[in-house]
Amino acid sequence: MAVNGDGPDEDSSGGGSAAADGPPPPPPQRAVDPVVAPTLLGTRHPVVHRGRPRWTTVGLILVFTAALILYLALRPGG
Repeated sequence: MAVNGDGPDEDSSGGGSAAADGPPPPPPQRAVDPVVAPTLLGTRHPVVHRGRPRWTTVGLILVFTAALILYLALRPGG
């Protein structure tokens, strides 16, 4: 206990209250990850068409279409 006033007073508030006296901190900025779907983040971006589809996309569409046609033509009972 400090008698001569060199120490902290009992009536003064201590323990980190200086941060409460200043302005509130700004809200944290959300970084938008391009991998995550924009609808999951609550924002919507316009659809940008970037030209022709990739050849792998066209190839997969052709493979699934051929598989569906073969299934419908060769299925048992059909």
